[in-house]
Amino acid sequence: MPALVTPFTRDGDISEDGYKQVIDYTIEKGATGVVALGTTGEFSYLRTEERKKMLKLTLEYVDGRVPIIAGTGQHTTRYTVELTKYAADLGCDAALVISPYYLRPNDKGYYEHYAAVARKGNLPVLMYNIPQCTLGVLNSNVVEDLAELDNIVGIKDSSGSVPYVLELIQKLKGKMEVIIGADECFLSAVVAGSKAAIMASANVIPHIWLEIMKLAQSGKVEEAAKLQRSTQTFARMVLKHGAAPPVKAALKMLGVNAGRSRMPLNSGGTLPPEIKEEIRIELEKMGVIEKLEHPPVQKEIQILEFLKGQGITLGHSAELMISNAATDMVSVGVVAGPKTGSIGHAFVRLLTNPKIGHEALTVILEPNLPVKPSSLMLPTKQIQSMRQASLFYGPVQSGAAKAIATFLEAGKVPEKSLTDDVAIIALDIDLNARDRREITAATQQAVESALAGIWS
Repeated sequence: MPALVTPFTRDGDISEDGYKQVIDYTIEKGATGVVALGTTGEFSYLRTEERKKMLKLTLEYVDGRVPIIAGTGQHTTRYTVELTKYAADLGCDAALVISPYYLRPNDKGYYEHYAAVARKGNLPVLMYNIPQCTLGVLNSNVVEDLAELDNIVGIKDSSGSVPYVLELIQKLKGKMEVIIGADECFLSAVVAGSKAAIMASANVIPHIWLEIMKLAQSGKVEEAAKLQRSTQTFARMVLKHGAAPPVKAALKMLGVNAGRSRMPLNSGGTLPPEIKEEIRIELEKMGVIEKLEHPPVQKEIQILEFLKGQGITLGHSAELMISNAATDMVSVGVVAGPKTGSIGHAFVRLLTNPKIGHEALTVILEPNLPVKPSSLMLPTKQIQSMRQASLFYGPVQSGAAKAIATFLEAGKVPEKSLTDDVAIIALDIDLNARDRREITAATQQAVESALAGIWS
């Protein structure tokens, strides 16, 4: 069951059309229930009247297709009971009640709070344990006592603690359901006996979670584990970046108008472009959206021609040493020569007057430790996104530095070249690649092959 996001407009108003699109998408993808006004729904940013409006919209848009769980938790018991009664009168199927937060009670206070909501709220109650937000934990002994009350039917645990959720499953088996709320703990909980989940990422991939559950329950745990691993990076990104913003970004990539978050969650630094790009990559890996295909790697880089296109002419001096090499993933062109010649001037010019998207970077092994001979690297394809930049000026730079270091260690670079020469390395990489370590290894292999044509 997805903890539905609440779409907001640029001005911070509720986007009703966007909310309907989110509901339709999740149900079409197999969600067996929906949860309105959970943590991912930014309930704490909504006034009580707005929460009532959202519950009405949920009933209208779901239109009987799946059960509806209403997030009705408030700071006080009295107002929680009132909102729960309202949800019951509307026709919601259950209430998800977060533990009181900010001014949090002791164990007795938690018990009395939930007991009062169960007794007076007119809806089956799911307790909601999320200590990272409430700063208080529903201890298992309190949960056991509350499980004896007729109208408390389950607990959603979003603590992320596998030992805690397994303890709950052990103690509550046969009494009430333990619903997993921490995406990364999903498979562990299902294998241990949990039969349901309420998760932020289920806004985007409910069908994948359902498949994992189906595999696990049919004894195909290895297959379920493999599928769970494919979701882990996306699940961590959702948790790390405030739940709603990354989920909404993902939904937009799927063509669902999930709107924005409310301030202060919707701040300029919440979800920078490079994180959105990483989200897209994870959706591609999971097969949720199609891959953006980039042009193939060049088979052979003619580095002098490439530099000419950058406004730099080296000519064909006998002092220049030129070589190239390629793998399926990386293509390299290298030119080396005396720093006092035209290549030395080109070296300085590339550093001081970079061309946008083709910025040159000194090849270093680690901060403040450049390789010898001094070397520059620059991309042949224009860098067009933060992710592409992080690939090129990350794993590619690392691979190039390792290649040069390997040649140095093997004594293949003449002593005179170490002090008198400079090198310029042009690289083209497969922008469809996803594994950063694989890119580093492929770069090292290609650069070593190219260097062999210069210093054998």
